Amino acid sequence: MIESRFDTTDVTPEDRFDCWREAIEKTHAPISITSDHTEDFLGRQHLMMLDGILVWPTVFQPVVFERSAKQIRASDPECYHLSLVRSGRLEVDSQGKASDVRRQEISVVDTSRPFRIRSAWGLSKQVGIGIEIPKAALDLPVDEMDELIGRKMTARKGYGALLLGFVSQLSKDASCYGPHDGQRLAAVTRDLISGLFSQSLEADDGLSHETRENLLALRVEEFIRSRLGDARLTPQVVAQANSISTSYLHRIFRARGVTVNAWIREQRLAGARRDLMNPDLGSVLIYRVSQKWGFSSPAVFSRAYRDFYGVSPRETKEGVGAL
Repeated sequence: MIESRFDTTDVTPEDRFDCWREAIEKTHAPISITSDHTEDFLGRQHLMMLDGILVWPTVFQPVVFERSAKQIRASDPECYHLSLVRSGRLEVDSQGKASDVRRQEISVVDTSRPFRIRSAWGLSKQVGIGIEIPKAALDLPVDEMDELIGRKMTARKGYGALLLGFVSQLSKDASCYGPHDGQRLAAVTRDLISGLFSQSLEADDGLSHETRENLLALRVEEFIRSRLGDARLTPQVVAQANSISTSYLHRIFRARGVTVNAWIREQRLAGARRDLMNPDLGSVLIYRVSQKWGFSSPAVFSRAYRDFYGVSPRETKEGVGAL
């Protein structure tokens, strides 16, 4: 994974908009950018290149992006550009369709087609995550995708919610990933986008068997994470909730080199460790942490924690207090 960051506060006020515009132009398809805030523009972006897929969390003041037919003739990377809105508003015009895209919604435009995006109009700033993915990276035919261009999709549920959650977490802390993780992270991003588009087109049959299995695994993992605090969470419960057999569930996790129960336990232990190491939770008793993360008893939690991390929960908690 390749990363870079840019913040307009690092340059003089009169140069901020021009520098931000140049930073955008270096990494995206040719585009015209205008704003009423050019005298002291505030914006920042965090670029992450994942094996050909560009993910860029960004915050900026109101601007207008326009891509013309002339710019397309000059250069076209043949990508889809997704805008995931965390706060703000996008007015998107493309392919004769107009969309008003708000919080927890997603828009998609095609770099091969002219478009106009007016962002944060009437608001102080736009906060979101952009993703550019080559068309060739997706399973769906380009002619079917025409139906989605200029439309908006939800990020409140389904694959949109999974995609927003994944890239939000990635942008929050990318330090734990190394240079060679880009390919794996790109595969997850690609599968989630394929699922989002397929779900919006109701064209699941267009996805490859591998992509469908990967999407199912991601959906199952998200289901488990949302219920780690439930001590009654079992493979049978997970399988039933996701409309698959228990044997199929076990097969999905075996393909990833882990059992279902072991994966659930590791996620619980990781959550408990984060709480134990959080100085703001120093007054929370250890047995409360074990309850929060779904362990049947403090003894079971302590034994599992020591086996996995080599120290006791108390030693972890006291180590934070000693810092």
